Amino acid sequence: MARSFAMAALNPAVSILVDCATRPGRVLARKHGVDSGRVIGDRPLGELAAAVADLAGDEPIELLALVTGPGPLLPLRSAAAFVRLLAWSRGIGVVSFRSIDPLADQLAGELATDQLGLILEPIGRKKILRVEVRQGQTHPIERASVVALTDLEVGHEDLVGGQLREEGRIRGAAVFERELHSDAELLDFAAALWRRGAFTSPNELRVWYVKESGVRRGFDVRLADGSIGRVGLNQ
Repeated sequence: MARSFAMAALNPAVSILVDCATRPGRVLARKHGVDSGRVIGDRPLGELAAAVADLAGDEPIELLALVTGPGPLLPLRSAAAFVRLLAWSRGIGVVSFRSIDPLADQLAGELATDQLGLILEPIGRKKILRVEVRQGQTHPIERASVVALTDLEVGHEDLVGGQLREEGRIRGAAVFERELHSDAELLDFAAALWRRGAFTSPNELRVWYVKESGVRRGFDVRLADGSIGRVGLNQ
């Protein structure tokens, strides 16, 4: 359940964002308007505390953010465990979002009425994460599924973004050319959620994960009615 925390200013003085959905993982920081970061390896628990201490220094962290995936299981679960502990120990709220959420918000803003937006991302072995985006919803992501390239459905009227957007162009769809988000844009997105009071209770943090063996794939998605649904196999 979301919680509300008092905010002293329009922008936090010290922000920390943990992103282990990428390889390598990273910790991003914004301290009094200056951005910096540290690279984290595939077994991040031993490195996260040192990176955060180095980036934040002796100042209190006002904004703590976690990118919840999709990505590799062990780094994501390690990052979530670390963020939970840090939030509890310091009494601060957590802002969490998926790596595709900023792109989904931008894509929704470009859609015509009744037009479908698609985000296509590589996931697992020869699989594609197909995310449907709609305009005019509180949560622009309507549904998500994991499909093989041969089963990918793209309409000629769709607007397609993401790393595999060229697959949409091949199928005759319009392409949203926006590239992946920079570190600064991810920090900006986290700050926007913080200003809205969109906090996640530490014990309710969830991660999207992919086990690349193909035996198990799973992640949580925000459904159109605001509830959490599960996508994946063998869950």
